[in-house]
Amino acid sequence: MDEHPLNYQILVVDIQQNFQPHIEEYESVIKATHKLLTAAHILNIPTIMFEQYPKGLGHTDERLSSFASKVIEKTTFSACKANELNEVENFSNTSIKVIVGLETHICVYQTAQDLLKQGNTVYILADGVCSRKLQHKNWALDQLRSDGAKVICLETFLFEALRDAKHPQFKQVSKLIQ
Repeated sequence: MDEHPLNYQILVVDIQQNFQPHIEEYESVIKATHKLLTAAHILNIPTIMFEQYPKGLGHTDERLSSFASKVIEKTTFSACKANELNEVENFSNTSIKVIVGLETHICVYQTAQDLLKQGNTVYILADGVCSRKLQHKNWALDQLRSDGAKVICLETFLFEALRDAKHPQFKQVSKLIQ
């Protein structure tokens, strides 16, 4: 059985500690993202982390940074326009991009729009994104859904990645959603 029959790549967009005091859903996004990254490690799904102007906004939350195989600093709002992205091996060959991060209505939104324009399938994990204002998150998710992104929850994604209860890592991954 193929361990991951679909060609996924996880994009963690700007989950930086300096945002924590300003975003009510921050802690729940950290928890969902930690579970996602743990599953990605178990399933060998490649992950890229992005940091928006870390000199001013700090680095990726330390609870997530240990999962980083590649961290790309950017000043552009869309992660797709980050200079170092061209150096990421197999980035353009991966057809399904799974996005978590913040803020939903700015960097997540612009990244997803660019990926959709490039012909990618884009999953936004609704429990893995947030904005300072909940309504901004909701409006952005509505628009992204309308534009063709698949807005799903972490659990839906994990079971899609597994595809079958006979998957060799099923027990390991399914324990993450308890």
